[in-house]
Amino acid sequence: MDGVLWDDDTVIHAPAQLPIAPRPISTELLSSWLLRVAAANQLPFSEFLDAFESQYGSVLTNVPIDYAVPNDGVMALSRFCRVAPRAIRMLDLSQRLPNLTAAMLLRFRSGWCPPYARDRVRYSFCPSCLAEQKVIHVPWDWSLSCLSRCSVHRRPLLEVCPVCGESDPLAFTGPDSPSSLRCRSCDGGLVGTTHEIDDGDGDLQMVEDAYRAALEGTPPGLLKKATDRAFRLFVEGTYALLTGSLNGCPTRETATFSRQDILEIIAGLILDVAPHTKGSARWRRGARGIRLWATLISVIPEYVGAMLEKTSVRWPAALRRRFLSALHYRTRKRWPYTPYRAAAQLGSPVKRAEIANVYGLRSPATNSRNGSSAI
Repeated sequence: MDGVLWDDDTVIHAPAQLPIAPRPISTELLSSWLLRVAAANQLPFSEFLDAFESQYGSVLTNVPIDYAVPNDGVMALSRFCRVAPRAIRMLDLSQRLPNLTAAMLLRFRSGWCPPYARDRVRYSFCPSCLAEQKVIHVPWDWSLSCLSRCSVHRRPLLEVCPVCGESDPLAFTGPDSPSSLRCRSCDGGLVGTTHEIDDGDGDLQMVEDAYRAALEGTPPGLLKKATDRAFRLFVEGTYALLTGSLNGCPTRETATFSRQDILEIIAGLILDVAPHTKGSARWRRGARGIRLWATLISVIPEYVGAMLEKTSVRWPAALRRRFLSALHYRTRKRWPYTPYRAAAQLGSPVKRAEIANVYGLRSPATNSRNGSSAI
């Protein structure tokens, strides 16, 4: 018997199985596939979820919907969409990447999106990939906070529509409709020569490739004797701590440091200890590494520094040594005061120029042209 969904004075009949159900693509997010299923049945995503819940109950209790799908939810989706449970589990990020935590997924900001979007992970996108997709969908690696470049086309991922700044610009269509390469909000082009920007940042690409490999359990080749777990912990832990300490209050509308900025800082710290130079250059590299770390230590709060000291025991040895050397340098220079940012300065935002000059960060205007939004 079909479920019945009451919406004010309207009665909506939800079938036990949908008449149209596109097959999932093995590399896409679960929410990407569900958006395609909703579009194929000519339903807004919110109505699709309401119809599903009216028939099978509140079995999708996981937030975000793309991570750690409960077994009851898998079985209900399998029946509703006429797809084998195994194919649905393949889309679950917790199954695909067991080492990944939900905290490292991009999320839509509260108040900036429709209510149903808060249950999904946010995504960035590669215009070159979109142009090549037969069916518009969101691959899993577009949703990770520590991946900002396309592994195929070696170019920056765009975080918003380059025309209007919409953070959820992709238009999902049914199987009988042509794919749309235009923003669903402003109808601006998401693919085109004016947006085919590649900043040629091979260093950041190299670090992201190593992180991607570490997520899948492969030791990174960048650092000798570094395990995949130690490399991941450094990238993810440092990303989380720097994002909070450099940008301050998370409720601010705009952030001083973009996601791209934070990842470039992390890449600079990693490549500074990578064994790619020898001889006298190694001494100069050591001095630069102390400067890189000392600059960060000078602008992060003491409680963040304490967390870095605590978590550094799990980092790759080369990174831990460099951090401790810079900490010793700052402590000796600042004694008897804290080597970290003074408490009296915590109320004021970190000046971007202080970090940008040392790490060679791109100007905010460049990030904007690439479609990079603040965290």
